[in-house]
Amino acid sequence: MLTVDNQSAQDWHDVQIYLNTYFRVTTSTIRARSLFKAPLDVFVAGFGQRFDLRRMPVHSLKLTAKLPDDQPMELNKKFQLSGLAGALGGKQ
Repeated sequence: MLTVDNQSAQDWHDVQIYLNTYFRVTTSTIRARSLFKAPLDVFVAGFGQRFDLRRMPVHSLKLTAKLPDDQPMELNKKFQLSGLAGALGGKQ
């Protein structure tokens, strides 16, 4: 389950959330000081493939939206590498 917590005093409009660059979910608004929740299997790629956490690790998460004054905003979540790549400083 993905939970987005809008802790700001502004509503976010035209929200798009990208998981691993290719999988996306959208919502029209995330209200100020409220939560938006989406199961990971509702994220869909361009050709209709659904995200499968059992087969795919999460390595990137990006949220784009518009603020009430129509200014764009973007949030990016950084993930640490796991396994040998994380321990030995592998490529991101």
